[in-house]
Amino acid sequence: MDLFQRTWNLVMTSAAYINLRLIFYPKQKEIAEQLIPSKFDFDSALYNVSLILCNSHESVNQPVPMVPNMIHIGGYHVKPPNTLPQELQEFMNSAPDGVVYFSLGSCVKSSEMDEERKQIILKAFGKLKQKVLWKWDEDAIPGKPDNIKLAKWLPQQDLLAHPNMKLFVTHGGLLSNFETIYHGVPVLALPIFADQKLNAARIQEAGYGKYVLLREITEEKLDQALQSLLNEPKYKQNAERRSSIFHDRPVKPMDLAIYWIEYVIRHKGAEHLRVAGAKLPWYQYYSLDSITLILLVIMSPYFLLKLLFITLKRRIVKIKEE
Repeated sequence: MDLFQRTWNLVMTSAAYINLRLIFYPKQKEIAEQLIPSKFDFDSALYNVSLILCNSHESVNQPVPMVPNMIHIGGYHVKPPNTLPQELQEFMNSAPDGVVYFSLGSCVKSSEMDEERKQIILKAFGKLKQKVLWKWDEDAIPGKPDNIKLAKWLPQQDLLAHPNMKLFVTHGGLLSNFETIYHGVPVLALPIFADQKLNAARIQEAGYGKYVLLREITEEKLDQALQSLLNEPKYKQNAERRSSIFHDRPVKPMDLAIYWIEYVIRHKGAEHLRVAGAKLPWYQYYSLDSITLILLVIMSPYFLLKLLFITLKRRIVKIKEE
């Protein structure tokens, strides 16, 4: 990251931390005290954590320092594919140039997009030689090109596993990203909110996809992204390389999660894994008290000498006046 990006990252991280402390945690504390009848110390519970299961992995996320009780289980929800329903199987098999799959996830309804964006997407998809499978929450969409098939629900993981799947157009959600990496499919992300833009930026940086902000989408931008991802082999190659990294683990992520949960139970909370720093006040964690002491030791001689000089100067002036 350049200086501006690092500065913006610092500002946003600080804002998120302040929001966590001043808004999110107090609300959680209020809910916890309502739901848990016995006396409950929410602040202590925050730091009395035996195990943290992190939905992350180096194939998708950037490497970060971890402590012993933080375990990567990213992609734990992904399962080997099942046989597709007959109608979908026939659709996938009958696409000699492959299939583009489009879904904005479960939190966003495609039908609620404004008309301009709908038409941009329809026109761009209509130009493709590939078939398009679109998760659409209504029965029909006006002006739908013949190469597009609509469905209210689709078995996403099973579709991504099909050999004719050429591209996943997605909102950029983390779980969808893991599913894509698992099967080695290139990605076009259209991020909308939350962590989606960050996930999309990571996809593009890793080289197995591109992203276009949905609010800034144009027919030209979408055309260029689709043609590049469908026709340049490097995106498929990078997706397969990331898939290889994802699968190269000694233990499956769900089995790893089960092992560590049982480990913590066997060792009665596994206190030996907990980091002492989690119990420190923030000013001690960042060594601000130690830094203050060092500064006082360094600056004390200066201020003492300055005070001595001022005192002597006043006495000399007083003697001369007398």
